[in-house]
Amino acid sequence: MALRQAPTLTADELFLASLADDTEDAPWMVMGTAQFWAASTFAHTLEQHVQDQRLPWFVASMLPIQFTVAALPERHQLAPDCFVAFVPSRERSSYNLAEEGVFPPFVLEVASPSSLQRDTKEKVRAYGLLGALEYVLFTPASKTEANLKGYRWDARGRRQPWPTDADGGLWSEVLRLRLGLRGGILRAWTAQGDLLRTLAEESRARAEAEHARADEVLARQVEARAREAAEAEADRLRRELEQLRRAQS
Repeated sequence: MALRQAPTLTADELFLASLADDTEDAPWMVMGTAQFWAASTFAHTLEQHVQDQRLPWFVASMLPIQFTVAALPERHQLAPDCFVAFVPSRERSSYNLAEEGVFPPFVLEVASPSSLQRDTKEKVRAYGLLGALEYVLFTPASKTEANLKGYRWDARGRRQPWPTDADGGLWSEVLRLRLGLRGGILRAWTAQGDLLRTLAEESRARAEAEHARADEVLARQVEARAREAAEAEADRLRRELEQLRRAQS
């Protein structure tokens, strides 16, 4: 019985096949509170935008993307801190590239001291090879200022420059949003300049709107009672005047 010959891999395929997986015990997967809240808050902000605008997006945070290389049977995985894919939104325990058919066009990594080398070197190459169109790398403030940079590729997988704007922000063609820093925190704005709210901001805005509605209802009630009192007083005065006229006639 002839043994099946192992496939000959290109340099890019060999790189992907030998790339270490993102797993829970990988040292670069350890993140501090700044990295965790940056990733989760940004993902929730995007998800709220999806719900508000009824966009056909699937937003995930730290969900493993599983893939194979060439004809090799081994399955590999990378777990971006946040990604957006244009596939049906449903519950997933992982994102299987073979089943989904398309790599998420937008990926975000929040760099930490333990992941910086991997995020700026290995993952840039890996995401480009796998089919990402945009890769944003956000470094929260620690000993230095917060930093935002991006990498992007065209439909043929060719690396393209992604310059920042005058304020250091990035315009995402995939999301049709502007990404930038506000108070050292990663935020997103629409093309019209509207800031996408975080969960805390959305909750606070709803509470303020409810308070404003309650104040409006109370003001209308006070106004109605004042109007009723004024009308009652006017009726009383008219009756007294009428009685006075009758007494004088």
